Amino acid sequence: MAEFNLIDEPWIPCIDPHGQLVEYGIRDTLLKAHELREICDDSPLVTAALHRLLLAMLYRAHDGPSDTAMWLALYERGRFEQHHRIGDYLKKWRTRFYLFDDRHPFMQVAGLDLNDYKKGGTAKKDKSDGLMRLAKEAPDKGGRVLFDHRMGTERPEYESKQIAKMILSTQSYAGTGVASAGRVGDQVIEPTACRFAPCVDGFVLWLQGDNLFQTLMLSLVPQKLSPKDLPAWEDSNIVSSAIRSWNCALSFTGPMQRYAPLSRFIRVVDHRSVFFTNGLKTTADSDDPMKAYYRESDARPYEAKKLLEHKAAWRDAHTLFAVGMANHKPPMSFDFAARLKSDGVIHPGAEFKATVLGLATRIDKGLFWRHERMPVPAALLADVNLIERLGGLLRDAEQVASDLNFRTRRTAKLYLAPHAEEPGGRKPDDKEVANLASKIDPRPAYWARLEKHFLALLENIPTDWDTASNDWKPDDQQAATNAWREYVKGEARRALEESIRSLGTTARAIQAVARVRTEFNNGDLMPQPQKAAKAR
Repeated sequence: MAEFNLIDEPWIPCIDPHGQLVEYGIRDTLLKAHELREICDDSPLVTAALHRLLLAMLYRAHDGPSDTAMWLALYERGRFEQHHRIGDYLKKWRTRFYLFDDRHPFMQVAGLDLNDYKKGGTAKKDKSDGLMRLAKEAPDKGGRVLFDHRMGTERPEYESKQIAKMILSTQSYAGTGVASAGRVGDQVIEPTACRFAPCVDGFVLWLQGDNLFQTLMLSLVPQKLSPKDLPAWEDSNIVSSAIRSWNCALSFTGPMQRYAPLSRFIRVVDHRSVFFTNGLKTTADSDDPMKAYYRESDARPYEAKKLLEHKAAWRDAHTLFAVGMANHKPPMSFDFAARLKSDGVIHPGAEFKATVLGLATRIDKGLFWRHERMPVPAALLADVNLIERLGGLLRDAEQVASDLNFRTRRTAKLYLAPHAEEPGGRKPDDKEVANLASKIDPRPAYWARLEKHFLALLENIPTDWDTASNDWKPDDQQAATNAWREYVKGEARRALEESIRSLGTTARAIQAVARVRTEFNNGDLMPQPQKAAKAR
């Protein structure tokens, strides 16, 4: 029985122009994209997976765009039109978008069954999982908790729209582990080790325009698509290909398979239970169009930029936006936007928002997820000089953070052993110093407060460049650069003073604090080149 068609039923969370949450099916989300601000789910993983799903459908519906002229023709319409290929595509593949279906359930394997059976067809043991297995924020059966505190063995009931989103995010963000044995129809499948799904390694980025239509179009970068590159619902051989990949991992056929992969074999049994095992295993590479990559040198392989537990993504902004810089591969949409700006399609003063979403992991355990946004002037994407200056200013902040750590450890040492720096004075235990320095560490507050100043820097740094002379303005006229440096020094002093104040007002504390400088000056910053950098 076919139930809940994702093309028609409302399930995609969108934000309308008034900031209100509305839900639409795939058809209405695309046809109303010019009227919607964005797609945004409570889970950043769902938000990323939804964008990738819609991009796969747009590429397939338009058989491209394969070049800039074709892209411009679509973009100048200002909206996606039902009678311009999209309607035909949705009609053609409508039967593949039922959440519950005996033949082609959406992003699932209809014949999947993991139970063992006695003679007569009675299951010896129910080997299905609760649907929480598909939710990254839910605890697993081993008891590991990320965001909520339910028992991993519970089987709560989920609405159809929730199940659809969980399936989609799982296909992009499933972790590692050993998959269960079972059957797909008459074919026996053995337990095998799983690999990360394509979005786990690194984070996903895109440029956000004034509305959802612009956002999707900026990521719909013109490229030649292979006829073999198909999303999971179109690929009639995907199950057999996936089973073969368990012995020898395959390469992705292209962006369509990346955006809509069958990374896991899933079959939803009902609104509480699911069969879940291994799916398509692919080799690691550096070709995802929505990721940023970096390598140390020409001789080293590219690696995806990753979310770090104690480092917000904005602190690596210069590497994320590094269009045209050696050993950097920004997302294709960033490079494409830079070309559009150079060609005059995008106004030089235009501004986008960079959206960064991802999951940080350690081995196979999810640690946290993030959804960050940063303003990105079009001028910044197209100018290596601005990107290199941005990198230098971020290094200023990193240098001051290192100095903060040094001063904090020195304060802790003098607090524990007031005579530690005198000849013959008692030296405190290194672990005690490290523990106290960690307790009063000013760096978390320092970085948190710098973020708003950095977002202002991103917006204003193009004004420090003199386009007429093709060089930086005189030092005293570089308002954005100078403001940032003052904020770095001011926030560092503020954070350090708050930190050491927590030691109290005893004589020992006052004596330790008095011997450590809390002011920061230009000498504490890394020197910055004032001449224009040459584009490599």
